[in-house]
Amino acid sequence: FSIDQPSRRRRLPHHPPPTRLLATFVLRLTSMPDLTTATDEAKAKRRMEIEAKLSDLRLQQAKETEQKAAYFGEHAGITCDGCGVAIIGYRYKCKDCSNHDVCENCYDTHLSGRVNNSLGKQVISNKVEDHRFALHKDKGFTPLVKKAPGLTEAKSARVKPNDPCSCGSNKKFKKCCGAGKAA
Repeated sequence: FSIDQPSRRRRLPHHPPPTRLLATFVLRLTSMPDLTTATDEAKAKRRMEIEAKLSDLRLQQAKETEQKAAYFGEHAGITCDGCGVAIIGYRYKCKDCSNHDVCENCYDTHLSGRVNNSLGKQVISNKVEDHRFALHKDKGFTPLVKKAPGLTEAKSARVKPNDPCSCGSNKKFKKCCGAGKAA
């Protein structure tokens, strides 16, 4: 290649003008079956299925959260067989062992594939598959999570004998509406 030589251009193949291409595309598009409405209907159906699954999942999560809150607290006199700490929080009791309780941290260790029995207080299996843990609470349980208002029905205020009567007579309850009732 030298500067004196004229540059050689490559010849491009002949293409039809753009207006002709557009007309061909429109013709092909109109001759095809209507796929857009079918795909839109399929998408809408799939969206409805996903929304139903999502609402079911949210409801299940709310129930699990409410249930777990009932087990979160102080378990008096119970120590973790894995780390030896008094259990405050969630207590997991093995369904297969006679007396095997673990705290939340040791339960997480169990889920990762290790059985923690560093105290050696009792003889237990070191195989993960030999243990089935479940949330547990007993008589000595004190909850740390207060229930949200509205979940339980509040007790009605008891009218005391010396309180003013609710009928508006300006008498004591025991002398008016509560006169015939034994206290």
